[in-house]
Amino acid sequence: MYQINVSTIDGTERCDVYNIHDFPWNELIYGKAYKKGKNPTYYINMPCAFDIETTTLAKYNIQKHDGSFYGESFMYQWQICLDKYVVFGRTWEEFTEFINITRENLHLSDKLILPIYVHNLAYEFQFMKDFLNFQSVFAKEKHKVMKAYTSGIEFRCSYYLSNMSLAKFCENTNNVRFYKLVDTYDYRKTRTPKTPLTEEEQAYCYCDVRGLCECIRELMKEDTLASIPLTNTGYVRREYRHAMKTKDNIRNFKKLALTRSQYDRCKRAFRGGNTHANRRYTNKTVWNVYSYDLSSSYPGAILLDYYPMGKFTDVTLDTQEKLDYYTSKFCVVMDISLYNVKVKDNIAVPYIDVAHCYKRSNIRNDNGRVLSADYLELSLTEIDLDIIRRTYDYDGLQVNGAMYATRGKLPAELRQKCLDYFRLKSELKGVEGREYEYMKSKNRINSTFGMMVTDLIHSEIIYEDGQWIKVDADEHALEKYYNNKNSFLHYQWGIYVTAQARKRLQQMLDIVGNDVVYIDTDSIKFVNISHIAEFEEMNKQIEELINNADIKPEVIVNDKKYQMGVWDFDGQYIIFKTLGAKKYCDIKYDQSKNETKFETTVAGMSKKLGAANIKCPANFAIGREMEDIGRTTAWYNDSEPHQITVNGDTFLTASNVGILDTTYTLGVTNEYWEVLKEFVDFCA
Repeated sequence: MYQINVSTIDGTERCDVYNIHDFPWNELIYGKAYKKGKNPTYYINMPCAFDIETTTLAKYNIQKHDGSFYGESFMYQWQICLDKYVVFGRTWEEFTEFINITRENLHLSDKLILPIYVHNLAYEFQFMKDFLNFQSVFAKEKHKVMKAYTSGIEFRCSYYLSNMSLAKFCENTNNVRFYKLVDTYDYRKTRTPKTPLTEEEQAYCYCDVRGLCECIRELMKEDTLASIPLTNTGYVRREYRHAMKTKDNIRNFKKLALTRSQYDRCKRAFRGGNTHANRRYTNKTVWNVYSYDLSSSYPGAILLDYYPMGKFTDVTLDTQEKLDYYTSKFCVVMDISLYNVKVKDNIAVPYIDVAHCYKRSNIRNDNGRVLSADYLELSLTEIDLDIIRRTYDYDGLQVNGAMYATRGKLPAELRQKCLDYFRLKSELKGVEGREYEYMKSKNRINSTFGMMVTDLIHSEIIYEDGQWIKVDADEHALEKYYNNKNSFLHYQWGIYVTAQARKRLQQMLDIVGNDVVYIDTDSIKFVNISHIAEFEEMNKQIEELINNADIKPEVIVNDKKYQMGVWDFDGQYIIFKTLGAKKYCDIKYDQSKNETKFETTVAGMSKKLGAANIKCPANFAIGREMEDIGRTTAWYNDSEPHQITVNGDTFLTASNVGILDTTYTLGVTNEYWEVLKEFVDFCA
C-alpha cells in the first residue's frame, strides 16, 4: 500500500492505493446481502466499480492498400474500488488473480453475487471477455453490453443506469467528493504495463472508480443493489407502474391490446421529432435570427392531447368520404400510397421523411425529406396525413390498410405522475445545492416518453463461445407482454406523443412560413421580428387549452408559473448558419456576461472543441476538414490471449477496442447540393 495526492471537491487529500496482495479485506464492511425476485439469489449491498486505461496503436491496413489506418488497443492499467478501498493493477494476470481472491474472501457463488459497476461496460467487456468465463451476457445490441455475469460477480453498466457521462454523473450526484478529473490525462501517450505513471495520472485513475462508487452509494439510499434498476428509465417505469395499478387501469389494459399485424403497423408509423433546415437559408450566413422553444414538448403532449383509448378495429377506407370521416373523429393508423407527390411551393420544410417511405420511386431528396416522388408507400397517423394533405400536392392517394380507435385522454394516474415530475423539476430549477435532484427530475420527466416506445417485440442478443448471435423474437412475445402483470403501457400511445408534438410544431411552422431558418423537434429559429407577436398569440390559444384541461399542465413555484406546451422565447442570434439537420453554428449575445459567444452544433463533434477549431461563421464552410474536434472512430478487434511487445515491454493482451482520433469534413451530399444550387442567389 502507498499513498497519492488526489484532488477532491474539498481540496487535496492523501489517499491509500493497494495492490492485489495487500488489499485490506479485514477492514472491508460490506453489510447485508439482499434477495432479488423469487429466485434464492442474494446481492451484496456494497458499491463497487471497475475501470481500465488503454493505449491504441495505429496500424497501416495493408489489405486495403489505401493508406488508411486501423487501431488495436491494449490495457496497461486497471483499478477496482470496493466500497472506499481502491486497488491498482497493471496486467491481466493480476486482474484475474484479484477477481479470484475477491470470490474467495467474499464467498461468492451463483447464490451470493457481488455487483461491480463499469461506466461504459461495452468497452471494458471487449477487453476482459477473454480472461473471465462469462456465463451470461445481457446486451442491448451487438457489443452494447448492459450486464455480464461470471461466477459470483455481475458487471453492470453505470452509463445505462445514469444516462450521463461519468463526469456529469459525479457532478449531478450529492455527496460525491472524488469527481472525474476531466482534461488532466493525455490518452495519446503510449504507455505499457511497465510504464511508470505520474502521481497526477494515478489520481485520475483513482477518481474514476472512487467517484463512481460514491455515485452508486448515493443511489443506494433509495434502493439496494438487488432492487436498483438496470437503466435510468427503469426508475421511471417503476414509479408509473405503481401509479397505474388501479382497478380500472388493470381491467382496461387488455382491452387495448394490439394484434401482431396492428403492432407492426404502429411500428412502421412511429416517427420521432421534426428536425430540418430551410433549403433557402442553408449554407448562408443569416443575421438576426430569433428562436422559440416549445416548453416540455412531449410531456405537454401527454397531458394536453388525445390518444387511442379504445381497441383498434380494422376499417376499409376506400372513399374520400370515409377517409375524411374516420380521420376527423378517430385515431387512425394507416398504410398509404401516394402518386406523383410534390411539396407545395410555399413550404419551407418538407414533412415526409424519406427514411419512413418503405417503397419509393424517383425521389427528389431535400436532406432526407421528400420534395417530390413518382410513388411512395408509408405508414402514418391521421395527424401526419392532415399535415401532408396541407403541404403537398399529389395525383392520387390510396389507403392500403387502416385501423381506428376512439380518442380520449391518457389515464389520469399517468398524467398526474408526469405532472408530479414537472412540479419537482420546476421547484428545483436554479436552487443552489439541489442540482442533483433537479437533473434527476428532468431526466425522469424526459424518460416518460421513452418508456412508451420501448419495442415490445425485439430480437435477443446472445453472446456464446465468443460470438454475438441475434435470435429472432419469440413469436409469442406480444402475447406474453399483455399477460404480464407488470405491463401497463401501450405502444400506440407512444407513437401519438411524437405525432401530437410534431403537430404543435407544424402549427407555428405554417405561420412562420418561408421565414423559418431551422427547426429541431421543439424549437423554431426564424427571421422577421414580426413573428414574435404570432408566437405570443399562439400561446394565448394554448393557455386556453391548459385552463380547460382536467389536469392542468402547469405549476406555480414562488409565484412564478411554469407551463408545459407553451412557446418560450429563447433569444436572438446575431448570426446563424446551417449546413443541414444537426449541423449549424451561431453567435449569440449573453446578456448576463455582456459578451458574445460563438457556438457550434454538429452531430458527433464536441461543441467546445468544434467552436475552438472553427472560430467564426465564415469558417463554417463546406469542405473544411478539421482535426482535434473530439471525433473518434473505433474498431472491435477479436483475438485469443497472446504476448505482444511494445517499446521493448512484453505483456499479455487479447481482444480489444481500438479508438483513434479522426478528422471531420463539413459538407453536404451531392444530392442535397443539387437542391441548394437553386437558391444560390437567394438573399436572406
